[in-house]
Amino acid sequence: MSIPHRIRLLAVPLVAATALLSACSVSASANLTVPSSEIADLAASALEEQVGMRPEMDCGSDSVDLVDGTQVDCVLTDPTTGSQFDAPVTISDVDGTDYHVEVEVAETPRG
Repeated sequence: MSIPHRIRLLAVPLVAATALLSACSVSASANLTVPSSEIADLAASALEEQVGMRPEMDCGSDSVDLVDGTQVDCVLTDPTTGSQFDAPVTISDVDGTDYHVEVEVAETPRG
């Protein structure tokens, strides 16, 4: 899909050049939805701009409601070390199919 989206990052402490993987499950309703793979792609693009390396992002396989405040539980995998980090993505400023994604990457790897 080639719809332009505005992307904003929140507190992204990265260890080396990290990438995101995720496991998200948000159900669809009467709201507009997008595939979780689109959320993962947008978050990965934002992180790539910041660190210079495209991360691997996984946000699960469910559709995501385009509703302000929707949080998608994603996981980031550092491509250099294989370490995984929790990286929730929050959707905001929804206007039809235009929206922001905000990514916050945990400071420490998953246990």
